[in-house]
Amino acid sequence: MRILITNLFVSNKSGSETVVQLLADGLRAAGHQTMLLAPTIGEMADQLRRRGHHVVDRIAEIVDKPDVIHAQHLSPALTAMARFPDVPAVYSCHSAFFEVEVPMPHPQIREWIAVDEACAERSLSRGVPANRLSLIYNAVDLKRYQQRMPLPAEPRRGLLLTKNVEHLAAVRDVCERAGIALDELGPGTARFSNELENELPAYDVVFATARMAIEAAAVGCAVVVCDARGTAGMLSTENMERWRSYNLGVGILTRPTTPETLIEALKNYDADDAGKVCTYFRVHAGTENFVTEHLRVYERAMQAPPISPEAGALATAEWIEELVVSSAQRRWMALVRELHGWPYPRDQEEMLRLMRESGDEADLRISTVDRHFTALSDAVTQISTQISSQSDLISSQANQLSLQSNQISTLAGHIASARKIYQGLLPAFIRKRFHLRGR
Repeated sequence: MRILITNLFVSNKSGSETVVQLLADGLRAAGHQTMLLAPTIGEMADQLRRRGHHVVDRIAEIVDKPDVIHAQHLSPALTAMARFPDVPAVYSCHSAFFEVEVPMPHPQIREWIAVDEACAERSLSRGVPANRLSLIYNAVDLKRYQQRMPLPAEPRRGLLLTKNVEHLAAVRDVCERAGIALDELGPGTARFSNELENELPAYDVVFATARMAIEAAAVGCAVVVCDARGTAGMLSTENMERWRSYNLGVGILTRPTTPETLIEALKNYDADDAGKVCTYFRVHAGTENFVTEHLRVYERAMQAPPISPEAGALATAEWIEELVVSSAQRRWMALVRELHGWPYPRDQEEMLRLMRESGDEADLRISTVDRHFTALSDAVTQISTQISSQSDLISSQANQLSLQSNQISTLAGHIASARKIYQGLLPAFIRKRFHLRGR
């Protein structure tokens, strides 16, 4: 069988990346061909390639058509399904809270997988049919995570594995009171390791959740299931089956992580019981059953009747509407916030404002320009009218001046005529006499 697995990352060893590695290695060991598509690849991709896996970050590099698509994370899943629209897909949900993980209906997805009860509940709430949803719990690579020596009667060394920091003070406080030497490891601390299997055997009690807690239990450590979200308590034979069904995750973190709840959990430390918990996880959480269960789901997906091209194309277009960046407040916003730490809502609203400049704000600006142009046109018309009025007034005054000038010219002509008559009627000597008298 040729299987194309999608994931957002194949670079470090996060939870979903560890699943990809376990699944790909297990499938290849069972004689199947694996291809991995991830937008972000790194050192882990190189390691997988050296083990014979085909790992790429561009869909065009997938040349061989797969028999089935194992889809994890919405955006790379969409890429794979759009490239191979007639290949049945199986979608795997690893988180009940991150939108990039939570499934969306698509007819090309013939089967669904949830890693715990919380993911199953979330998948059902998003329209996944119950008769096509399988629960496949997380597994542990037992070759990597070797069983440690039996625990001491009282815990002496503790390890905090965490992605966050809000509960650090409480764990430190409790370990100091109990005389437990505490080390801290993970993204929420100053120390990080990609080889947790080499760290765990040195510790008696581990504070962790989810996959890290399962791995610690499989090694044989006592496990206090807790993180910044809350506390479940000490993992034991009484609760291990039910807690495993929730992936030792958020679904069982019902109490706050405080010194009081952690002290209560440490009181339940039992070296013998932790050994029995270790045996349970090593029997039930190995990769062999994990791979077999996935292959069973793949077979069901491949045996399902084909979908109509029209239905598949419509569903793909609807995914694009939700996941591609646009001015609409859709699911892509949650993905950007989750993957790139985009705060909500200020930055999103600012982004939307910028995006809408080519739409609403551009229309507003054009409308404003139109109003200004209309006002300017009205002003020009008014000025033209005033100029026209002034022109008419000046023309009228010019006509009056011309008339007065004509009248003056006529009067001057009359005076000249009168002078000629006067000179003709009176002799020159008489006029001279009157002129001398006038002196």
